[in-house]
Amino acid sequence: MDWKLILRIAVIITLMLLLANSVFGCKSEAGPIVDWDNCSQQIGDHPCDFMLMDQNGEEFNLYDHHGKIIIIDLSAMWCGPCQLAALEVEELQKKYGDKIAYVTILIENINYNPPTKADIKKWAKAFGIESAPVLAGSRSIISSNPDIGWPLSAWPQFHIIDQNMIFVESLRGFYPGRMEETIKNNLEGDTGAT
Repeated sequence: MDWKLILRIAVIITLMLLLANSVFGCKSEAGPIVDWDNCSQQIGDHPCDFMLMDQNGEEFNLYDHHGKIIIIDLSAMWCGPCQLAALEVEELQKKYGDKIAYVTILIENINYNPPTKADIKKWAKAFGIESAPVLAGSRSIISSNPDIGWPLSAWPQFHIIDQNMIFVESLRGFYPGRMEETIKNNLEGDTGAT
């Protein structure tokens, strides 16, 4: 066969494909662009990003965990139910691995003050939390107004964010096994839609 004929056929096929692509468009596989200027800590909204330091001195940014179920556990060191919840953290984080980010934010230490780096290290060590972040927060991150901060009406309070970074559920208080049930329900409910 003549190589010039083969070259002409290849050029014609390439031009036809380019024309078809420009007429019919193409589907991008890049996924959603994470760009939320409007945010709030209200169910159904995209939560506002934040950055806090963890027990290892590393920065934790909420939006870095897009694609996972994120559990925000607002706790206080003096709170008995918060301590019971802390006993489940490492087990759940290890069991569900990269599918979740279980994040404890300590709001107060045992003296009702903002926790120090030593406090969050002490909390992580006391409850065997090695693979999940424990963050030092303060009352400045909570508010009854979800446009300003995270709602807190009980100790502990859990805020659940789905894989698409939508705040889907808020749970007050600790009940053994409830967090694992919540994780399972959210994993089953993931449609992959954005």
